Amino acid sequence: MKRTGQAHRQYSFFLGTMLCGYSLADKMYGAVFIVLMSMRGIDPLQISIIFAVSSLSLAIFDYPSGNLSDLYGRKRLTAIGFIIWGGGLTVFAFAGNLAVYIVSAVVMSLGVALISGSPQAWYLDKLEDLGMPEYKNIALPRLNGYVSAFAVAGALLASLSSNIYLYLPVAIAGAVAVGLGLYVWLRFSDNYGVRTEAGIFKEVYITTIQFARNKLMRFILLKSIFSHAALLAFLLSWQVYGVNELGLPAGSLGGLLTVFMAVISLSSFCSSFLVKRRIPAVRIICTGMVISAAGLLLAGLSAHPGIFIAGLILYEFGLGLEFSLFSAWVQDFIPRGKRATFTSGLSALQSLAGFAVTLLLGVLAERFGYTVIWMLGAVSVMLSMTVLLFLNKRHIIMDTAHAEAETAAG
Repeated sequence: MKRTGQAHRQYSFFLGTMLCGYSLADKMYGAVFIVLMSMRGIDPLQISIIFAVSSLSLAIFDYPSGNLSDLYGRKRLTAIGFIIWGGGLTVFAFAGNLAVYIVSAVVMSLGVALISGSPQAWYLDKLEDLGMPEYKNIALPRLNGYVSAFAVAGALLASLSSNIYLYLPVAIAGAVAVGLGLYVWLRFSDNYGVRTEAGIFKEVYITTIQFARNKLMRFILLKSIFSHAALLAFLLSWQVYGVNELGLPAGSLGGLLTVFMAVISLSSFCSSFLVKRRIPAVRIICTGMVISAAGLLLAGLSAHPGIFIAGLILYEFGLGLEFSLFSAWVQDFIPRGKRATFTSGLSALQSLAGFAVTLLLGVLAERFGYTVIWMLGAVSVMLSMTVLLFLNKRHIIMDTAHAEAETAAG
């Protein structure tokens, strides 16, 4: 028992190192990359082109990356992904023209796609091997709290290092990513999914059919799209609405973003604490979603800056409760042998849906104003909760049927 306890702590620390390091590097890059491109002569249209190429390449790479991870090793593909991502970040830091920025964006998308879902799949299989699968509902929300804290640290470190050289935060992020790749490569043994076909293209085709025919996967995707739509409504609205409609100083946005990340960190720790107190996961997730919807309505229906900020903080707190625990709870529905494959598939399809939702929200904001966007965000959260409750009902039915079968067999 003592050995098992030591192993699960070591695995948790290993996963936490990967996720926190990724968050740190990502925020260091995210804090300066637009300004860096602009300072090197990349105009707004060219920046949009780079964004579009990045989004499209991520969707293309993300879908088959889970199959590769399940076939050739979750840990191995994660390590390769970090090294590739770090290389792309390094190229980006020293790029000087549109073509090089596009190449770096594609390389970074490939690296991020290889990382996506693989660390968690590796970790969850390790917990199952230890006979501790339920520990994920405690560990993953807690790790998400640390990840958000490292995001705050990354933003602050980017602010300090960019005062020396503007490219320095991105260069440091690249070095951190490569270092993480080497660390991941050298630590612990790997695990794999289930292979059913000899060729990778046939494997991708077969798993696509399996995914499409899996009713639970379709509902998980629907729930994820509704939640993602609400998040996009928030991301696309809060800065423009706050500055242009409510008169918030543009200089306050960075401070507010830091506050939001700290709130998400706090709510993730709260989620882990509540699970340890044996409060059902679905109840915690639904509570978070109700808080999120209330926060969006409060932010969008009041013209007072203080109430607006309070609404955003409520939304972020609820989002932390929901996201940190749902990502763990939903793993009960994903087959172990296709864990990375199905997770990457969900991520890729959610990204494609997000592209369409972004365009729709932009049109609605231009025609009807941002109040409609806030309301749609709240409605989207509640629709997402409806799908979640259906999933939970199916989960209970499945567990009951399994228990009855075991009783009959005994």
